Amino acid sequence: MTQSLMAFGRGNWMGQGLGNSVQKLEYLPEAHTDFVFAVLAEELGFIGVVLVLMLVFALVVKALYIGKRAFEKQQFFGGYLCFAIGIWFAFQTLVNVGAAAGMVPTKGLTLPLISYGGSSLIIMSVAVSILLRVDHECRLLPDVAPEQPQKSKPETDKKQTQNDKE
Repeated sequence: MTQSLMAFGRGNWMGQGLGNSVQKLEYLPEAHTDFVFAVLAEELGFIGVVLVLMLVFALVVKALYIGKRAFEKQQFFGGYLCFAIGIWFAFQTLVNVGAAAGMVPTKGLTLPLISYGGSSLIIMSVAVSILLRVDHECRLLPDVAPEQPQKSKPETDKKQTQNDKE
């Protein structure tokens, strides 16, 4: 954990430059997965870290927006799926950044689309492709008007229909 905080400190505002991290050379355990955010902080600095977090946040917001649009088009499964993917990306990013910064214990969760790991990258890429497919399907569907509640018949009409039945 101390090495991770040292990597954050060495990054300063602009970082050491891509590939110039010292902490990843056997000082940080699992520098390619659990502590990849610390390596990013050292190499890209505060500005690069903020940029990476903004990109992940934009992906999460877009996933939630696609889910909202899917609900508007009466595509409930796609909407729930997009919401779940957005929340999943946000939670995994929060845990990874928190672990690298020392705010939460290390859990072994990867940073979405950045951390090394074949299965993690494949699953995250599949999740992004599902988002793209749901967005594509929603663009193809015509707009669906929200359902209007039907007005109930007045009491006189009900009495009249009962009289007609007798």
